[in-house]
Amino acid sequence: RPLDQPVVGAVTEEVVGFEALIRWIRPGKPPIPTDAFIALAEECGLIDELGRWTLEEACTQMADWRRRGVPVPRVSVNLSAINFEQQDLPAFIGNVLGKCGLSPDELMVEVTESVMLAQKPEVLANIDAIHRMGVHLSIDDFGTGYSSLSHLHRLPVSELKLDMSFVHDLEHSESARALTTSILRIGESLSLKVVAEGVENAAQRAVLASLDCDLLQGYYVSRPLSPHSLERWISLQPPPAA
Repeated sequence: RPLDQPVVGAVTEEVVGFEALIRWIRPGKPPIPTDAFIALAEECGLIDELGRWTLEEACTQMADWRRRGVPVPRVSVNLSAINFEQQDLPAFIGNVLGKCGLSPDELMVEVTESVMLAQKPEVLANIDAIHRMGVHLSIDDFGTGYSSLSHLHRLPVSELKLDMSFVHDLEHSESARALTTSILRIGESLSLKVVAEGVENAAQRAVLASLDCDLLQGYYVSRPLSPHSLERWISLQPPPAA
């Protein structure tokens, strides 16, 4: 089932968007871990269909919120390497946005670092086409793959997502803080927003804010929520500071 997890400002904690997630829920049984069913979808050749379904569900829900005046600024959807290798991906995204009546800047598409930097012609063509549509692009799990700065500065991305493995050790590890600082400065020098993933407590949030991290995502902000629960969560947030 589709869920959404909020993304907020590290200092202001103002809501800036949500990431669309999916979970395999089994009545009366523990949910199947996300990594397990994603791997199964890849093995069965269903990962492209799963990514497209997630994007369409997220945009459909976003359109419903727009119609009812629910203040959701933007939705992010993670697509796989297989999705980005399909020639019709930009057309599919354009058709979904048109059908839902959304503007391209209301959608952020996330792709892993290794896919972004692999330099496959079909992937690069899709990245360029999606960017030219006005859809934002984000590099997910940044810092865990092979980072090539000579390629990174040429990619039309607007956001880096700092992997949660760095955030987890921030309070106790000098090396984690040093690596996090380095990634934040890369983002700053390239005029990219940086989202810290997996933020679990106020201490981690305080460290990230002191390092001038832009945005936070994780259980400290909120667990992934159903659309109905997300609407209630939004209604309970304080108004933005003047």
